[in-house]
Amino acid sequence: MFYVRLLCLATIICFTQTGQAQQAKKTVIQLTNPSFEGRPNAGGRSMYIAGWNDCGKYRFPGESAPDLQPGFFLVDLEAHDGDSYLGMVARDNETWESVTQGLYKSLKAGSCYNFSLHLATSTQYSSPARRSGVMVEEAIANGEPLDSIAHTDPIVLRIWGGATQCAQTELLGETAPISNKSWKKFDFRLEPKQDLRYIMLEAFYKTPSLFPQNGHLLIDDLSDIVGIPCNMEPPLVSISKPSTKANTKEEAYQVKANLENVFSKEDIVMSLNDKQFTDFEFDMSTGNLTANIPLRNGNNKVQIKASNSEGEDSELRIVKREEEQVIAAVEPTPKPTVPTTTSKPKEDNTLEGVRRNDLKKDQKLEIKNISFKADSTNIQKSYEPTLKKIADFLTANNDVIIEIGGHTNNSCDDIVCNRLSEERAKSVMNYLINSGVSKNQLRSKGYGRTQPIASNNSSYGRRRNQRVEIKILDIDS
Repeated sequence: MFYVRLLCLATIICFTQTGQAQQAKKTVIQLTNPSFEGRPNAGGRSMYIAGWNDCGKYRFPGESAPDLQPGFFLVDLEAHDGDSYLGMVARDNETWESVTQGLYKSLKAGSCYNFSLHLATSTQYSSPARRSGVMVEEAIANGEPLDSIAHTDPIVLRIWGGATQCAQTELLGETAPISNKSWKKFDFRLEPKQDLRYIMLEAFYKTPSLFPQNGHLLIDDLSDIVGIPCNMEPPLVSISKPSTKANTKEEAYQVKANLENVFSKEDIVMSLNDKQFTDFEFDMSTGNLTANIPLRNGNNKVQIKASNSEGEDSELRIVKREEEQVIAAVEPTPKPTVPTTTSKPKEDNTLEGVRRNDLKKDQKLEIKNISFKADSTNIQKSYEPTLKKIADFLTANNDVIIEIGGHTNNSCDDIVCNRLSEERAKSVMNYLINSGVSKNQLRSKGYGRTQPIASNNSSYGRRRNQRVEIKILDIDS
């Protein structure tokens, strides 16, 4: 009876965990009016943008509301999506603008989500500075400097989650100061520590700073909020049709693939004959991709590449379209048979995507498709293909000498981090040696937590910092 109960308990736990994983993967929260569509207006004392509420009217009741651009304050940038977009400012009198929206599904504590939006700034932004009250046009006409009045200082976007409307319950993400004058996509990993019913976008000052800045942000084309596994693995691309090279006489061919650990169509690049092909369908809940591709005569090269924060993966297939043969009335004279020689496929002479001719001494390359479990130095089997490619490159280029550098995040003390990073570097080096690489081509070194490439304040940043890098020590150019 005990073993029966134990088996039932294990089954319940298994189904519960599987259900939770599937639920997280299928969670898609769609925002209302994610591209801020509406009639452009200069905000004034009130704002109406469908789906969004102004939070500044509660915090700073005497200030103006966010704008719906373009067409005001010298802003003329074309929308990234649709016809209009949001404009928000931070001011030198220590006020700023923000908007919020209620979510029809709460962000759940302990879950993880992907979210993206597009940001830009305008070359000019003519709005009166609160301290001086001078407009940009007036200053230009009077020959006055613009630094102290123009709203062109780079400021940051902060993303808040709220338990109630306009509440700053939890800071979910923050950008660096934005200064790009054309639209740029920014990706966020949201990891709430409590259930949140609202999302808020806030223009804010670059900190630390002695004085508040006059700055502005332009925001457009928000994505869905998509649930993802918190322990993200690198993507896996598997093309099922064709499984190998395919032959057809049809003018079109249906490609099928499955992508694991990919939760946004924007993270997929599909190409047909080396040109980007965007007419494909992707189901985030199942990872299935389908596309009907037009074919030219002869070979057609189809490639699907996917990426996420932990790395990238791709697969390539060839679909050959055969021309209809016309049978002649007169049998042609047979041509003499010429012996054919089988040529070897061209080797991929790249190291982590960088061509041999582009490699330079002291260059650093992150091994993107490899990571270690916490406190472990064992190389997982799924990462062996990545290391095999590196081994193949080094055996074919025995003049290249590399250092394998191990790095950790700050979740351990110096002694433990140094030891762990050194052992991980040695683990990779030993794998390469066992794969046929000469010991003379390899060095290993552990850097511990001394060289972070991302903030350790989020699990995403900590995973980025826990990495292995290649450094070119010597190469015959």
